[in-house]
Amino acid sequence: MEININGFEYHRDEVLEALKNRGYLIFKQKFLSKQQIRDAETEENEIYALKGQDLPGESTKWHHVACREFKRLVAKPPLL
Repeated sequence: MEININGFEYHRDEVLEALKNRGYLIFKQKFLSKQQIRDAETEENEIYALKGQDLPGESTKWHHVACREFKRLVAKPPLL
């Protein structure tokens, strides 16, 4: 999986390594879910980037954290 940050594509593993270097704990949660078709069980994974007292949740999924952590604000510089 790839993610776009600041107009550039990055691979998931590259982003997870950068988050680790910034002090985040990478937490992988696996769970089984039943699909409606054929009643087959499938394993699904969620990856979270946690720091401090953070708990796994929608806002701590790795791609949301990466966008917040690495996004550069492009702003017009002041005239001096």
